[in-house]
Parts: sequence; C-alpha cells; structure tokens
Amino acid sequence: MEIFEGKDLNGIKEKVKDKFNSLDTKERLETLKKGGKSVFFVYVIALILMVVSCLIVFFLSVQGEEQVMVPNVQGKSLTAALLELQERELYPKIQMHYSEMPGDKGTILSQSPRAGSIVKAYRRIDLTVSRGEMITVLDDYVGKNIDEVRGTLDLLFSEEDSVLKVSAPVYKKDSAKAGTIIAQYPPAETELYEPVKLQFVVSSGDKNEVVEVPEIKNMTVKQLLAVMNETKLVYDFTFKQDASAAEGGAITSVAKTERSVDAFTRIDVELTARPSTAESESIQGILEVEVPEYPYPVPMRVDVQTLDGLSTTILSFNHPGKKVTVPYDVKKENTVVLYVMGEEKGKVTIQ
Repeated sequence: MEIFEGKDLNGIKEKVKDKFNSLDTKERLETLKKGGKSVFFVYVIALILMVVSCLIVFFLSVQGEEQVMVPNVQGKSLTAALLELQERELYPKIQMHYSEMPGDKGTILSQSPRAGSIVKAYRRIDLTVSRGEMITVLDDYVGKNIDEVRGTLDLLFSEEDSVLKVSAPVYKKDSAKAGTIIAQYPPAETELYEPVKLQFVVSSGDKNEVVEVPEIKNMTVKQLLAVMNETKLVYDFTFKQDASAAEGGAITSVAKTERSVDAFTRIDVELTARPSTAESESIQGILEVEVPEYPYPVPMRVDVQTLDGLSTTILSFNHPGKKVTVPYDVKKENTVVLYVMGEEKGKVTIQ
C-alpha cells in the first residue's frame, strides 16, 4: 500500500480520485469488450443465416420445373412429333434438311436430346425434319388451297437463300371455292436452277377483293412508286410538262373514286413535270407499253439499267394488261425497262 504520511492533503485527494477514475474506466472498457463480442457474434450468426437462405432459394430455383422424359419422335411425322412434345411440355426447334430417301418428306430425321433423356419441362428439343428430295422443278399447285400450299412451301423454302420465294397472292372473283389457287406463275414444271418468285392467283369466291384507295395527289414520282409497290390498283397515267411544276414531278390530277374499290380498278392520273434542260440531272416521264389483256393480274416489274450494265428494280406490281403506264424519275442515259412475267415487253432510254 502506498504511504501518504507527510504529504499534502489536497494532493492525496486528487491522487485517490484519479485512482478511482482509472478503475472505473477499466471496468467500462471490460464491459465494452464483453458487449462487443456479443454484437460480433450476432452479426456472424445473421450472416450465416442469410447465406443459408440464399443457398436454399438458389437450389430451389435450379430444381425449377418438373423433369420429364424425352419421347422418341425420330421417324414420325412432324405433326405427330409436335403433339408428343406438347404432351410432355417440351417445345421444338425445327431445322429443315433435304433427304435422299423418297417419300420421307415431313418426317423427323433426328432429335436432340436423344429419346429417354431426362430434362426439365419447357425445354426446347432440336428436331431435324426432312424436306424430302431436293426440288428441281416447280409443282402444279392449281386447284389446291392457298393456306395449305403456303404452309408447305414455308417449311421447304424458309431459308434466306432459298431458290423459291412466294409472293403475296392475287385474289380474283371466280366460281371456284374461296382460297383455291386458280393460276400460278411460273407454271408447273419450271426448272428451279435460279431464284424464282412464285405468284398465285387465288379465288375470292363470288366476291371481289376490295382495297382502299390511297391519297396520291401532290406526290412526287418516287413517292408514288413506293405506294404502287403496295397497292392493288391500276393507274393509267397521262403526262404534261410545265415550267412551274414541282421539282421531281408531281401528281396534279386524280380521277374521283370511292374510298374503297375492287382490286385492280383502273384510275386516271395526271403527272406534271418540268421540261428537261441541259442542266437537268434527272428526267421525269411515263413509260407506256401495250401488252395482251390477261385473264388475271400478272406479275410485272420495272428496272432501270445504267450504261455500265447495272440494273435496279424500281417497281414490282401486278397488272391485268392491255395498256401499261408507269412513271419514272431517272438520270439521263439510263434505260427504263418493263418486264411482264419475267419477259421484256418495252423500254425507253432517257436522253
């Protein structure tokens, strides 16, 4: 024990006070240390519980949907295979391939995963479906239903580089049942040695197809060509020159019609353009060609050919024939050519 005899009383008091304060601080530190350990353990336990909960949720999500067995669909028809997969809540991813085996068109050549595999429901199953033997000549589709034919052709020629492309059908009033193909172009037995656009003429039954008449007045030639690509109407153009006409030419007069008319109704239209000069970069005008009158609208197109031999299609349309008039807006020394069912029928070189 420390001896305080002979020392100042106030000094002794301060020393004792410091002693007590020192002891009190140590106790507080001990308390804080003990409490800090408790808080630390609480945080550790909470972290463990959180990790365990996350793991439980993860494994439950991984387990996901119920597992099913992949059926054996190889050698079966595509329709039968789709039904079997649907019953197991599986979905197909279809690839088409030509086959050398006659008569196997539409059957499943292979599948992945293989039959008997256990997979999760809703998985996609890769199916390779036979296109049949490679088609080298065009079939005869006249008399068949357009929806059935298009469904078959979509399966056989779905790739971007397919040799056959099917254009939107043209509908015509006919005694045949609505939806029946009454004509096709190119005709049956056409060899498919290069890309071909197949055009169907389809019966609309005892009713004519009705289309909306677009508002074309004041359009330029280029604007009008874009509309003609999408419209089943026949425009009979007349042409006049006027120095005050809009640049690029413009439609200045359109015969009055109902808002809705039968498809391929003929409408009189007047195109007005400025007279060409030596400074003119492009010239507007009308290509007029007389062709036979066809029993139904046939595919036509207009190409522009340059001096170096490049050819660009500016218009693709269907037309019933007789008088064909098409507006153009092209550079000098280019040639405007009209093709009817792939055959050149008329042209004009712009001077």
